[in-house]
Amino acid sequence: MNNFYSIEHYCPNFWLKILKISGMSIVFSIGIQPFAGARVSRVPYTCFTPVFGMPILDTTKTSLKDTIQLQEVTVSTGYQTIPKERATGSFVHIDSALFNRAVSTDVISRLKGIATSLLFDERAGGTPKLSIRGRSTIFANADPLIVVDNFPYEGDLSSLNPNDVADVSILRDAAAASIWGVRAGNGVIVINTKKGRRNQPMQLTFNSNLTVGAKPDLFYQPQIIPADLVDVEQFLYKQGYYNSALTNTTSYPVINPVAEILDNAGLSESEKQIQLDALKQHDLRNDLGKYFYQPSFKQQYDLSMRGGSDKQQYSLNAGFDKNQSAVVGNGYDRFTLSAQQSLQPIPNLSIDNAIFYTHSQNQINNSLQGIQNGEAYQLLADDQGNHLPVAKDYRLSFAQTAEEKGLLNWLYVPLEELNYADQRSQIHHIRFNNTISYSWFKGFKTSLLYQYEKQFNPSRDLYSQDTYFTRNLINQYSVIGSKGVTYNLPLGAYLSLGHQDLTAHSGRFQADYRLDQGPHSLVLLAGMELRQSKSNGNEQVLYGYDEKTGLAKPVNQDSTFQLYPSGNWSNISSSNSVTQTVDRFRSYYANGSYTYQHRYTLSGSARIDQSNLFGVKANQRSVPLWSVGFKWNAAEEAFYAVDWLPQLNVRATYGYNGNIDNTVTAFTTAKYYTETSTGLTYATINSLPNANLRGERTSQLNLGIDFALRRNLLSGSIDYYKKKGSDLLGYGALEPTIGNTSFYGNLADMKGKGLDITLTLQPLQGEFRWSSNLFASFTSDEITKYDNTPSNISTYFADGSLTGSSFTPTVGKPLFSIYSYPWAGLDPQSGAPRSYLNSVPSNNYNAISQTATLDSLQYHGRATPPWYGAFRNMFSFRGLSLSLNISYKLGYYFRRSSIRYDYLFASHDSHADYANRWKKPGDESITNVPAMIYPLVSASDQFYSNSSILVEKADHIRLQDIQVSYQYRHIQFYVYANNLGILWRANKHGIDPDYATDVLPEPFSISAGVTAHF
Repeated sequence: MNNFYSIEHYCPNFWLKILKISGMSIVFSIGIQPFAGARVSRVPYTCFTPVFGMPILDTTKTSLKDTIQLQEVTVSTGYQTIPKERATGSFVHIDSALFNRAVSTDVISRLKGIATSLLFDERAGGTPKLSIRGRSTIFANADPLIVVDNFPYEGDLSSLNPNDVADVSILRDAAAASIWGVRAGNGVIVINTKKGRRNQPMQLTFNSNLTVGAKPDLFYQPQIIPADLVDVEQFLYKQGYYNSALTNTTSYPVINPVAEILDNAGLSESEKQIQLDALKQHDLRNDLGKYFYQPSFKQQYDLSMRGGSDKQQYSLNAGFDKNQSAVVGNGYDRFTLSAQQSLQPIPNLSIDNAIFYTHSQNQINNSLQGIQNGEAYQLLADDQGNHLPVAKDYRLSFAQTAEEKGLLNWLYVPLEELNYADQRSQIHHIRFNNTISYSWFKGFKTSLLYQYEKQFNPSRDLYSQDTYFTRNLINQYSVIGSKGVTYNLPLGAYLSLGHQDLTAHSGRFQADYRLDQGPHSLVLLAGMELRQSKSNGNEQVLYGYDEKTGLAKPVNQDSTFQLYPSGNWSNISSSNSVTQTVDRFRSYYANGSYTYQHRYTLSGSARIDQSNLFGVKANQRSVPLWSVGFKWNAAEEAFYAVDWLPQLNVRATYGYNGNIDNTVTAFTTAKYYTETSTGLTYATINSLPNANLRGERTSQLNLGIDFALRRNLLSGSIDYYKKKGSDLLGYGALEPTIGNTSFYGNLADMKGKGLDITLTLQPLQGEFRWSSNLFASFTSDEITKYDNTPSNISTYFADGSLTGSSFTPTVGKPLFSIYSYPWAGLDPQSGAPRSYLNSVPSNNYNAISQTATLDSLQYHGRATPPWYGAFRNMFSFRGLSLSLNISYKLGYYFRRSSIRYDYLFASHDSHADYANRWKKPGDESITNVPAMIYPLVSASDQFYSNSSILVEKADHIRLQDIQVSYQYRHIQFYVYANNLGILWRANKHGIDPDYATDVLPEPFSISAGVTAHF
């Protein structure tokens, strides 16, 4: 980035004339009288050519102070825009160029790997979990607050068009985020959308890109190979393991193909062996990859028009995304439209209006349910391509006779289900905001802001009569009599309709005052905010639905029916439900800063939030939060004489953020259900009364420095912080006679600390440019109060970062920790896994678990990375640029999967470690995989899966992405490659720690696109 110089004058003997403004380019001339003093500071614009009225000044030979190029000129909190040099808080600013470096359909994924403090957790698949500076809560909502155009965003984040985004600010400490009150405890992400500029000629921008993704690697997960599975099932058949299922003529449970072949008296031994050998040669994953997966293909188109005159500025944008999923039959389409206008009809009055609309449709016609974890050797089609049935819910031989009895076809044919599914959900999202501002006199203005947000989420799951789901349902409720079949469910389709809608109103009145007088600068704001968010939902099921007429048939939902073939009794589920939630907030806030001589800045903020938490006293509904901050620009001091370090700022802040959980109240709450077999209503208690319920509070101290060497060779910032959470929500034990074993309330405390480092190195700054950015974040947390000793030691083995609420925090340890049974090797005689009982190796699992205490377990470390960040290098020569991003996560652990014989026997779902199992004495010296013992010892599997031998270091470094672009006049061509693979990992098993064992890693993708300005 070249240097654009701004002039701050010390005397009036100079002038500046703007010659041309176009986009982000400014052409201007500066005139200076002889001997006029000027201070030159660099800010990030694209070009500077000094054209003085007097002879050109050579700044390399004059006494002008060469200060530093600021990477972020301003940061936005959602309430105000703060010049970076006056900001006492800890911010991360991501400009449009950096944000648009990546190619994606959504906004959030573009933030991955480009900012300190922000951690992505994608282990569970789907939408990633985000955290800023680690966790500040245990069980309450841990998501950062998302603010878009000055207001909290209540809708689905997928509705945001990334091409609408101008910049993003991440508010990290109390001084930066406390202005947002009880919703800021987890940090705040502020998104500003693009707007037009005054006196800017109309500019059209078109952006289009195509993305192709590879098929997921189905062989990534180490599953048992078909040959081994056939051998296991042959062994189990000989042991009589399947006898009860083979003779069950009541429920006709699923029988695996191997047992069916072996039990078929009509086959000779040689014929059986031929069929078994054929199964050994076939891997289900090959069929899944052939029929159920495909390369993903995404298209993105965006057209915008922006401009302005002296009295107005405007912005129009239209976007369209069409995504073909890597799963056959699934897809996503989105259309977005936005319009913004800012008017100044009379002096001092400004009126801003904006409207955003999104319509998206998500099709999930292929869930792979019932087949993805099928038999490893399962055939989906024969050599001629004929679709084959697969046993599902019932034995295949039973399902094949259904039509002979007058029932509907009961066979499950996975490849045919792809043609029948019709499941879709939509989002209609509209957001309107309006701001009216009036400047009463110099420095003082008042603003009235309002935002209306509405989101509709209709869903429609149509299961035609051809689908297995509907055929199975109709057959189950059928009665076979002497006169034929009576259908208690009507023939036709099953239609499930859902509707969720969200309505949010936000209003704000704010007064701003700014005074610049001599060496003093004072900025004040105060306001009041009202917000309401109301959600409604309903679900409805229709039976016997005819898509042509739109009509359904009535069913008897009051009576109970005997199900076929099990004989169980059940009524016909209506699945109808109605839900509603309302959240209301009223807030009062104030914020101010005072700067003296551009050297010393003192800031402060205060906010009181009040909510409608049902049943809580008014003084507990109100949560006062505040912050103070100080910044010292040391390089501006007269005594400062460190020429090689022309920028040095020191910052310090302290304050309180908050968090609330709207799912709990002060009164007893219950949820009602209908018992399917009797039709009677019953209820379960959701929460017990809690008159002392109050909001969580987190204090945070932040100490930071910003620095830069001469000519911006090296610049950066270092922030150290300490956090202390009090009144955190947690589960406490109760006397069982009360009727509930746990209580949810303000029972826990937690502390944390961390470090955020940002370094920018620019070793080459000529025509060939090279810059490097290093981001490093360290975060640690520790539970300091939590009085709840679990009754079952197994709750310590759960990884709370994945399981949510089903874990037990430990005082003195990180919130998410990895514990295990100490490993004592395999038994030399039996191959059984062992731990220690009274310091002696033992495989008495019941005694081991009953006598185990927290102190006897092995603590490995954190389940989430304390160190994480990225290293990005950028090279450019004239119009050509190249950047690559390397990300890393260090210092944590995970529990890998391995063989579980209970899973292998019961559901044929098992691990490739079976091939490495102990088979004979002496194998314990070359393997740690237990022997297959029959009859099954289930406690052995429970112990082994929670033993220390399966805990691995999760540290890894990956090549996240590469971007290449070429700028030719007003057109930019770019190529972006993502998910390029792991460069190094600490574990020796080829496991990607960023994804859980049952989640496939995101495959490699490559994008190509063009952006043109007219």
